[in-house]
Amino acid sequence: MYKEHTIRLSAERLTMHQVAAIFSDVYGKDVIYSPLTVEEIYGEKSSIVAQTMAQMCQWLTNEKAVHDIAVTEAIMYPRKPQVFRDWLLCNSDDAAFDKVGLNMDQTPILNVTVFGASSLEGFSVVKGLLKDTRKKYKITAAVSEMTEEVEALVALDPERVTVVPCDVEDFNSCKAALKGAEGAFLVTDFSEHEDVDPAVEEMHARNIIDACVDSKTMRHLVFSTKENLNEMNKRMKLGLDEFEDETGSKSVIMPHFDGKAKAAAYARTKNLSCTYVLMPYYAEKIIELLATETHINEDTGEEELVMLVPDEELKLMTMSVEELGPAVANIFDSYQLYAGREIGLVTDYVTISEAVEVVIDTMYREEDSAGNVVLRKVNKKETKVEKWIENRGTVTKDLGQMFSYYARTDAVKKRRSVAETLQLLPDARPMRQWLEDNKNNQSMRQKLGIR
Repeated sequence: MYKEHTIRLSAERLTMHQVAAIFSDVYGKDVIYSPLTVEEIYGEKSSIVAQTMAQMCQWLTNEKAVHDIAVTEAIMYPRKPQVFRDWLLCNSDDAAFDKVGLNMDQTPILNVTVFGASSLEGFSVVKGLLKDTRKKYKITAAVSEMTEEVEALVALDPERVTVVPCDVEDFNSCKAALKGAEGAFLVTDFSEHEDVDPAVEEMHARNIIDACVDSKTMRHLVFSTKENLNEMNKRMKLGLDEFEDETGSKSVIMPHFDGKAKAAAYARTKNLSCTYVLMPYYAEKIIELLATETHINEDTGEEELVMLVPDEELKLMTMSVEELGPAVANIFDSYQLYAGREIGLVTDYVTISEAVEVVIDTMYREEDSAGNVVLRKVNKKETKVEKWIENRGTVTKDLGQMFSYYARTDAVKKRRSVAETLQLLPDARPMRQWLEDNKNNQSMRQKLGIR
């Protein structure tokens, strides 16, 4: 596509006054831009470097040298070019800035509001923050109603977890939930309200984002978001099925992706320190997909375990949602380092067949009375992938489309990285290790049909 093209790359276009203002905002000090004329820069005391820089800046302001931001964004897609503010936040502790008097001791984040606290992700974040031994977080769980899940949250540590009612449709309610908060975690839990329009979900997230921008104490937001699959399908030619609505428009219908992706794009337009995390398919959900059924063998009359598996290989990216909490705690601990960054989390790429073997090898491994290790017999029964997905429609809406995307491993890897995940969270566990750690978890064993 770009053969024999001269491509002028640029993330944004700024004046020196704007650059100075960003320095002032980041370091909390007055940084004044004092412009020099070209003649002053070319003075006898100027260095060759200064003169060269002056010439370069002159050239870059010329219309013939305009660099194309749109082309840059297209080439880098689905990554985002790093704008100057985010670059400065990531490098604000560089010795070069310290030499000229720009130094900043990072003020720790100790009070965090968790929106969507009763969801799987929100619960994991609360647990992760409570378990962090580096500091003692105070957590505000913003919830729409009191449920058993919310009560379980408070039970984790009644002294450090406070529940506040929050109506995400009301900006003022979101703002009240952020009172005194220095950090916030945001996830809109589509799975709890499968009939929610993606535009409504986007509006909920926007209200929280606006409340964060308006807050006088907020320093950093961690936003669990998703990809814009329609945009990726078009630009990266993923070949995902498109469906036509009543207006005749075609799109990849993934409501719980769309709302989050559009809200993330909105957050990027705001003066807000934010990290965007992308979760893969939860390992916990894979366990639900592979639940066994108890059948009576027609020949022997005895009970046997049967696991339905698809007749096609589906390769998925996965990670336990348990890992999200510690990852978010690490982001808050070094929030300036992660400002403006998108982090695609994943610990494993596995096919359904590989996942089946790992599950059987870990969860169905038992010891007999003599201490010998034995594997319980599990009969695998193949079924058409469409039927396999259809029978699991209640697990998550649009499961088939989600698998169609996740199975495109090469495209997905552009947004997810095991190496980047381990850099953020060195103790993140691949699927086998996570299953080994949970092999005695009674809730998980029940889901797999193990008594």
